[in-house]
This record gives sequence, structure tokens and C-alpha cells, in this order.
Amino acid sequence: MATSSPMHLSLETNHKTVTQPITIQTPTSGSNLTPPVTPIGKENDPKNALPDLLIGANPAETSALVKRNVCTPLNFTDELEICSDAEERPIEFGRGAWSIVYKARSRPSATIAAIAINTPPSSPTATTRVYAMKSPVRRDARPVLQAEALALTRLNFLPGYERYVVPFHGYHTPTESLVMSAVPLALSTYIEDQADIMRKRGPSTATMFDPVQGTEAWKNLAFKLISGLEWLHKTAGIIHGDIKPHNLLLRPLFSDDELSASTDTFPYEPLFADFSSALDISPENGRDTTQASMSAFTPPFTAPELLSLASLKSGDVDPTPASDVFSLAATLVAAATGDLLLYPGSSNMQRLAMARDGQRILEFTRCGSNGSRVPRNGFVEKLIQPAIAKDPALRIDTSEWVMLANA
Repeated sequence: MATSSPMHLSLETNHKTVTQPITIQTPTSGSNLTPPVTPIGKENDPKNALPDLLIGANPAETSALVKRNVCTPLNFTDELEICSDAEERPIEFGRGAWSIVYKARSRPSATIAAIAINTPPSSPTATTRVYAMKSPVRRDARPVLQAEALALTRLNFLPGYERYVVPFHGYHTPTESLVMSAVPLALSTYIEDQADIMRKRGPSTATMFDPVQGTEAWKNLAFKLISGLEWLHKTAGIIHGDIKPHNLLLRPLFSDDELSASTDTFPYEPLFADFSSALDISPENGRDTTQASMSAFTPPFTAPELLSLASLKSGDVDPTPASDVFSLAATLVAAATGDLLLYPGSSNMQRLAMARDGQRILEFTRCGSNGSRVPRNGFVEKLIQPAIAKDPALRIDTSEWVMLANA
């Protein structure tokens, strides 16, 4: 019989966090899954054999094969050291309900260093690299990060992974941390920066009806993000569960010199990050019940069906592909207006009430100071409206959404 362990659901409301107990179902003893707390070693690294199994498989088969054959996370074996600023304070890339993401550098472990000393000079040796180190901030965060490590490991085997998901380098057992490539720029920061630029320029009738970053840049961003979500749902078979500007990282496509000659209107590759609320999409029942329910969410970017009082009280708040679609639509509205709060209420409770009526997000947004940037019948509304229907079953499918974004 499966067992359950109590955890906490964290609800972030712009500086405030509300918690309530939830459970994570663990596999039965007869399951073919092993606890993700045991990282794979080099001697049984599935990367050695899995590629042969994937030859000729279509995307759905590839995802299923990976989930059946990759049962423990990749192991990061180098030593890690958190980087500090001039005042000896740890440098943070960000923090959330479960974790803090530090800037860290690696160095080969003592064993690897000893091997390198006895290796002929012609052989390359490991060098220090900079990473993002995601560490738990409390005891009950550990199983959440372990589950995320397994999800990221599985994503790492799928074709196209590097275009859509922040690169994952392994689970660091001594610190119980996830080790990922350092991509310091979040979409949330980019949105705020673009809004600041527009404020400094002052009001202009020529641009007041355009997204803050410009029409073509917003359209390009939207297409890239929607394509990434389609990949998550259709190729990876995974629900993200907590899409918002803070969980999307921007990797530059060009150097500073190349940027001036680039014709790309949005010169970044948006990468999905923070899979602590992720669920597998199961062909049989729609989701994998061995994984955590929605562990953390931010109301302005959360689908209204997940914010109802009945859902929050019962704890039955599993995200779905349709809720991911809504969350990405809300993210794109924030990108257009430059307002990360989205709703113009004067208090957190007012904004939460509006978020529960999220199918009216465009109507509410137009009441804010930047509402002119989502004009009626404009291209922003035409792309967002099909994704925010109150009934999740009526929201646009990601494949259709990609075609609409590319029209």
C-alpha cells in the first residue's frame, strides 16, 4: 500500500505566504521506481544505454521510455562553494517557498583531483565553473527538491530539452541541492526593466497601445514561450504547475557585438525553470499520482479553478495542461503591460478575489495604469483570449496556440 507523508502547500501573495498541509504519495514497495534520494552513479548511468532504446521512437514513446527507465536523478560529484559578495554575503539568484538559489562555483572532488594529477598532461582536466545551486530552506523541502531532480533528469534525455528548459547538471547529495546552469536574468526582471525604460521615456501616443518591449519583441517572446509549453506537454509529457515570470529564465542568443547586427526582435531564449510543482501527464489517468500535488503558486498567474475556496480547503488542487495554458497567458499579459501584479486592486485580498475570476483578466488589466497596452481586438487580446476561458476544457490547446502565435 502506498504511504503518504505530510507536507505544506505554500500560497505566495506578493510578499505573503499561506501554507496548508498536502501529501506526497510515495511508490509502493513493488514499484519499479526507487526513491529519488539515491542518485545514480557513473557505473549505472542510464545515458550509457538509454539512447539505444530511443532510436526510432516518436515523442510520446520517447517520453514513456525515459520515465520507465530513468528512476533516479543524475548525480553531481564535484564539490560546490557558494559565491559571496564584497561583504561576504552569499550571492542569491532568487528564492521561493521551498528553496534559495545561490550562485556557486565548483571544483573537482578530492578523488577526481587525485586522478587528474596522475593523468598524462594530454588529458583534459576539470576546471572551475559557475552554477545555480538550488538548496532547501526547510526540512520538508527535501522531498520536493528530490522529486524535481528526477523530473529534470528525465527532461534531460528528451530531444529539444536544451531549447526549452534550464540545463540540469545533477543532484548534489552532500548539500541536498540541485545544480543547474547559471542563467541570472529572469523574465520578471526583464519585464520590470522594460517598464522602467518606458516610464523614463515618458508617455507617447505612438507607443501607448503597444506592449512595453515593443510589438514585434512581444510577439516573438510569446511564440517562443508557447512553443516551449507545447514541447513540455506534447513531447515531455509534463505539467509545469507554476508558470510565472519569475520561473522563466532568459538566455542571451548573441554576444554584445552580435546583438547589434541581429535581426531577432527578442534576442533571448526563454527557459522554463522551477519544476517543484510539476506532474507527469499519464496517458491512462491524466497524471502520475506518485508525485506531489501543487506545492506552491502565485495567485495572479494561477488558473481560477485552482484558487476556489473548495479546492484550497480540500487540497485537491492538481495543476493540469489547461491550467498551465492559463498561467502562461497571464505571464504574457504581464509582459505586455510591464506590471507583475497584473490586477489593479489596492490589497492582496482584492487581487486574490480578481484572480479567482481570472477569465476576466484582460478586463481587469484595462482598469490599471497600463491598460492601454492590451487594447480591445488588438493582437494581444486575440492571442490571450482563447487561453483564459473559465472552463478549462474550452481553453486553446498548445498546438493550436502555437499556430495562432505564428499567424
